[in-house]
Amino acid sequence: MTPRDRLRMTLNHQEPDRVPIDFGQDFHNGINEVAYRNLLIHLHMDIREPILVYDLMQRLAVVDERVLERFRVDTRYLMANPNEDWEQRVEADGSFEDEWGVYRKRCGYYCENVRSPLADETLEGIARFRFPDPSEKSRFRGLRERAQRLYTTTPYALMAGQAASLYYFSAELRGFERFMGELATDPRLISVLLDRVLEWMMEFTSHYLDEIGDYIEVWWMGDDWGMQTGPIMNPKTFRTLFKPLYRRLIDMVKSKSKAKVCIHTCGATYWILQDLLDVGVDVVHPLQPTAVGNEDPVRIKKDFGNRLSFYSNVANTTVLPEGQPAEVATEVRRKIAALAPGGGYIFSGGHNIQADVPPANIVALFDTAYEAGRYPLAAATEKIPA
Repeated sequence: MTPRDRLRMTLNHQEPDRVPIDFGQDFHNGINEVAYRNLLIHLHMDIREPILVYDLMQRLAVVDERVLERFRVDTRYLMANPNEDWEQRVEADGSFEDEWGVYRKRCGYYCENVRSPLADETLEGIARFRFPDPSEKSRFRGLRERAQRLYTTTPYALMAGQAASLYYFSAELRGFERFMGELATDPRLISVLLDRVLEWMMEFTSHYLDEIGDYIEVWWMGDDWGMQTGPIMNPKTFRTLFKPLYRRLIDMVKSKSKAKVCIHTCGATYWILQDLLDVGVDVVHPLQPTAVGNEDPVRIKKDFGNRLSFYSNVANTTVLPEGQPAEVATEVRRKIAALAPGGGYIFSGGHNIQADVPPANIVALFDTAYEAGRYPLAAATEKIPA
């Protein structure tokens, strides 16, 4: 069975030969550059200097084909190009300002938003603010040819999408603290900002899918709807302001591609699963198991597993950085046993693998997924302690 066949069956809630594996190529299933360097050393692979970073904020490394093949990764990604109309400058410490005017300061392993371009704008100023051109041709140059080549010459399942969508992106532009306060105090201003961001996303996504929509299996979106303890905002606010906009964006995606729509949302997400179904989401990532509501994968599978597909549910903030390889292997088997029966489960390391994860645990993570994820799934449960 090819990786493409494997993923298609999984997303159609059928059992293929094994659980598909995704790793190391986008904004949600990547690996920090420090962890990646340590992994290459552990695998006795030559380090091709410099290690390339494709996400300056999260410092995610470009994972080369040797590593993808070593871990039997079933997916490959078609990411949009940088905007050639904008010259990206990176300071010596890694801090940078992006094409939107968001300034991110290097803080340890990552970069944090410390200046937002719309922080002091009035409603009228937000309505007039000049966004970057979503139709800039350099963003999409060569994508169709790349997609055709990968689709016809490789067996991999192709994926695409963007890092942020409506909430997260808008909050970056306004500043998170101010944005969250204005959800309660000035919803009209927030609505104007959201409409402008949606308009940009619709146009950007439309051009993107015009190039690759025929070739991809999954279209990614990203927004973080949970804290560790519950929803990041009043669910009524989400349902009033955001849910109708998601419906419009996802309807457009599905009009231009047969791809399944996957949303990345960190934190507590059980509360929002039905809402995501309502707007056309097909797949949810990463089901963070240490967040309230996500602790029981058996419950999640029982309640939503015949309608949604799931990624991961691996404890990548506790077991993955802190445990031993045997503990990582047990965690993987538990999640496969709970979420993989009947299809509808894709394996990954949760959200991006962070800098403090030992390389031996990364090896245990993916090797166990390959071994325990074979259908029928008896092998996934045999070694789980009572």
